[in-house]
Amino acid sequence: MPESKFARLFTACGWIASGFLILILLLIVVQVFGRLFGFATPGVTNYGGYCMAGASFYGLSHAMHHNAHIRVSLFLNLSRRLHFALELWCHVIGTGLAGYFFYYACKMTYWSFKFHEVSQGQDATPLWIPQLLIVCTGTLCLFLVLAERLYWLLSGRFPFTEPLADEA
Repeated sequence: MPESKFARLFTACGWIASGFLILILLLIVVQVFGRLFGFATPGVTNYGGYCMAGASFYGLSHAMHHNAHIRVSLFLNLSRRLHFALELWCHVIGTGLAGYFFYYACKMTYWSFKFHEVSQGQDATPLWIPQLLIVCTGTLCLFLVLAERLYWLLSGRFPFTEPLADEA
């Protein structure tokens, strides 16, 4: 594959996603000990949800950068011309949807900030904080990886025949 201009960003996304998974583990441990020793853990469920969203959003761009998403091999074994057309269609639709989601995620974050929306739990976290840090930046990273791959595809630098690591 061509060298990505955003390779370090996508690697950081993988680290951030794994950090969110570790945070989920720690939150579960805190909640278990809280129940065991009788102390309250308000907001742990909400923060667990934020961490799960963070692991998902940041993990998407990291996985896409490393070709780790599920691909249907039946369609990949088509003629080169049809394969190119399918790749182009998928990348155009994917990039468009990621851009659309990014735009509306930012719009949602703006309105959450403007109306001072808070979570419904006891912690009353301002919702614009996890929306900005997780949803907006995560969809931006996904948009960047898809846009870069679309650019490679249109410039003829996207490899079609390169097998995945476990298929070789």
